Amino acid sequence: MKNSIRITNRLNVSITKKVIELQEQGYDCDFLLLANGSLLCMQTNLKYPVSTVAIKQREHGYDFFSHSYKNVHTIETGNGERGVLLTEKIF
Repeated sequence: MKNSIRITNRLNVSITKKVIELQEQGYDCDFLLLANGSLLCMQTNLKYPVSTVAIKQREHGYDFFSHSYKNVHTIETGNGERGVLLTEKIF
């Protein structure tokens, strides 16, 4: 039991550390993938079609809070907004 708790914390921490690292590099917006396939910047409330932004996968790990694999992506828009998207889908 002790080992599974340690592994759980380590995997959740790796996702969290990657997001913090990216935020320190200037990826300060949080993006949400909408049902219609566009991305919403939570800070500016601007929507972007997925086809108009640059998306790079940066981290992949199991999230024991949601019991699913999560992918950490960076998003760069044409108007200079940069941010992070957490999703189960790989782009």
